[in-house]
Amino acid sequence: MTKVILIIILFNLSLCAQQFTVEKVSGSVLTLKGTEEKTIPVKRGDKLDGTDLLITDNNSFVQLNNSGNIFLLKSNSALGLSNIKKISINDLLLRLAVEDIKNIPKGKKNSNGRTTAVYGSEIGESPPVVITKDQLGVKKLNGAKQLSEEGYKKSAIVVARETFRKHPNTKNMVEYRIYFASQLYSLKLYEEAAEEFNKIQKLDLSEKQKAEITEKLKEINLKLASQ
Repeated sequence: MTKVILIIILFNLSLCAQQFTVEKVSGSVLTLKGTEEKTIPVKRGDKLDGTDLLITDNNSFVQLNNSGNIFLLKSNSALGLSNIKKISINDLLLRLAVEDIKNIPKGKKNSNGRTTAVYGSEIGESPPVVITKDQLGVKKLNGAKQLSEEGYKKSAIVVARETFRKHPNTKNMVEYRIYFASQLYSLKLYEEAAEEFNKIQKLDLSEKQKAEITEKLKEINLKLASQ
């Protein structure tokens, strides 16, 4: 497993080497660099790298250019720029395996996600914008959905799985869970999809959601039986 983690570290370092140019900005767009807690406004022409996290407010967006590849991050979203990268199925499975290891309980921690926040100050604005950890989790899931819609489906699944771990309250957001479990299914990762849908079944579901998941599991079982 040490070898697997080393591969992931080297992979992440290669992603962080990417550089992005901000081509368009509308509304309030902030960036969080490294381990800092205070965000700064993003402006047209800014140079960003893979270690940066972009955060958009409502009715805001930012367009990035990475060596001719255009990516638009829409409103109410957050995305680590290192994730704007296509990865292989093997890379996806490795990263999911590492996430599973990180999800293993390691004892109680004295922390409360609801009080954790990042702060953003904009020109002429007072007091600063406050984004709670729960709000940031939802924004990250929105960013992950946009990754998937733009063709970075495997990277999107990794972002979502990491977000569910780092922002525990998002684990109860059923529609997001169903969406990303369905992405696993679309990649023909039937066993992984079945595992995720079985976990979702334990959440507080509407009748419509229960029926949807039951139907998905039937489809997956048929696929597995035919392999």
